[in-house]
Parts: sequence; C-alpha cells; structure tokens
Amino acid sequence: MNAKTKPIGRMDWQLNVDCPRCKDTFDAVDFDAQNDYIIAKRVFSNKWDDVAGCNLTCPNCAYEFEIGGIEY
Repeated sequence: MNAKTKPIGRMDWQLNVDCPRCKDTFDAVDFDAQNDYIIAKRVFSNKWDDVAGCNLTCPNCAYEFEIGGIEY
C-alpha cells in the first residue's frame, strides 16, 4: 500500500433473532434481503424504534412472528 492509498472499510451486519417457537437463533438479515430490506432501511436511517412490529419467518420451523425491537 502506498502513501496515497486510503484503506476502505467493510461493514458486516447481523441481526440475530431467537425464534419464539423453536428457539433457533437465525440472522434476520437473510430474511430481510428477500423482503426489500425493510429492517435494514429503518436501522440505517436511524429509525430503530420502527423495527418493532416487522414480520419475520423462522427459517428452521417456518413460524411467522413480529420482532419486538432491537437491542444494541
């Protein structure tokens, strides 16, 4: 790397959720990617409280539920 090259940051984000039915922990980002990034748009526009009530489906047992919010 020369003195003029500036490093590029890489952001990885996860939203780990425990399914209320089967207790499996899954990354809701994968589900969100299939649903127009509804959660990501709210998180990255600093509307964290608006995430409460978003629908998720557990990939393990197919249980549909609403997320209660995000703890960070």
